[in-house]
Amino acid sequence: MNSNQTQQTRRGRPGAMTMAMQAVQLRPSGPKVLRIGLIQGGRIVEERIVRKRETVLVGTSEKNHFVVQAKGLPSRFELFQLVGQDYILNFRDDMKGRVGLPGGVQDLQQLRSSGSARNAGSHWQVKLSDNSRGKVVIGNVTLLFQFVVPPPVQPRPQLPAAARAGFVRALDWLFTAHVTFAFMAMFSLIVYMENADWPIEQGIAAVPDAVARMIFEEPPPPPEEEPLEEEPTEAEEATEEAKPEPKETPKKDEPAPKETKEEVAEKTARIAEEAAQAAEALIVGALSAEAGGVLADVLAGGAVTGMAEDVLAQAAGVGVAQSSAGGALRTRTGGGRGSGVGGLGALARRGGGKAVAEGKAVAERRIRGRAKLSTGGGDIGGTGDFDDKVVIRTIKTRLRAIQACYERELRRNPTLAGKVVVQFTIEERGNVTGSKATENTTGSDAVASCVVNTIRRFRFNPGPEGGSVTYSYPFVFAPQN
Repeated sequence: MNSNQTQQTRRGRPGAMTMAMQAVQLRPSGPKVLRIGLIQGGRIVEERIVRKRETVLVGTSEKNHFVVQAKGLPSRFELFQLVGQDYILNFRDDMKGRVGLPGGVQDLQQLRSSGSARNAGSHWQVKLSDNSRGKVVIGNVTLLFQFVVPPPVQPRPQLPAAARAGFVRALDWLFTAHVTFAFMAMFSLIVYMENADWPIEQGIAAVPDAVARMIFEEPPPPPEEEPLEEEPTEAEEATEEAKPEPKETPKKDEPAPKETKEEVAEKTARIAEEAAQAAEALIVGALSAEAGGVLADVLAGGAVTGMAEDVLAQAAGVGVAQSSAGGALRTRTGGGRGSGVGGLGALARRGGGKAVAEGKAVAERRIRGRAKLSTGGGDIGGTGDFDDKVVIRTIKTRLRAIQACYERELRRNPTLAGKVVVQFTIEERGNVTGSKATENTTGSDAVASCVVNTIRRFRFNPGPEGGSVTYSYPFVFAPQN
């Protein structure tokens, strides 16, 4: 090997002096430190080197160096106490073990009995040296200890020199150039568009022709349709002839003549007299048994106790009354006894003929009830979590179905009223189970059963979280009329 190769070899690896200096730098300095192992159940469960010379604590507290469970042991016990630069072993009467001292290996019981250990009241103390080692048994846990030279501090790992290149070397210059060029081009385009003076048309010229015609030109008026002339019937001609001739209306320019107080009083008296004559003719005609009046037919058998539709069904048709002041009115079509003009007394009971009633059949009067959700209800138990507002909103949305249960029985008993308290359970899926009536003051089991079955078909989406919830709500029912 020549001199050049020798120099290259020396440059590639450190020399003996350099390695010796590095070993001196990594060699620990200072006193020894404690190395403690924790044995439980015949095996080592934890081992630690206390690099810093400090008091080592054991006990049940998590802030200790070692967590040990033993009867009578406090939560924090100073097992190895640092006093100055020396360690002192503290042990209690219920602790066992051995320790190696300069005088030899001795048992903790021997140290207490021989007086080698100092009595500190609640525990005993023995001074340790840097060569001491031993074990201490606390309950079912054994601690092995010894003093060792602190291991060298490992240097922080570093990347290779090739990977520790600078920021500039890591840049992709081609990609950086493309991004820079694109940014400059877009920025220049934005600046140009912001500063460009674009021509803007002003005035009516900017409005399209079609829009201008819609705005400024009025649309032509729609053509007027000529009304169709209908030929008057004979009854209308008779009515037109019976009408008094219209008085001449004063012209707009001419003022209307003022009436005196005497004329106003005379006109009022005349209207009252005509109304009295019309009412008298109406009552006499309806009560006339000779003419077969409707009220005479109805009251012929005594007091009216039947249904209204049964009473009204006895009339075969409707006639038009005559009076000295009311004039002649046409008979309504569909009457049971021909046509013509007659008095109210001429309304006869329907006989065996097939008279057709006018228009549609008389509809049955609909009985309406009122159902409302009363206060005093809510959550009474369960393991789930559910919003009461969702329950009330769902019930009010479907309150019409509950009202239908009450109206169905109200037709049979018009005085039916009261309160029904329903208890039900909402499951996690939103379905209802365990629906039952806990109180019913209406006196009708059919109403309570219908309301319970209706609530059983309710669905709440989403359902309760974490389990089911039981609710109880009162429903108050009353007739509307």
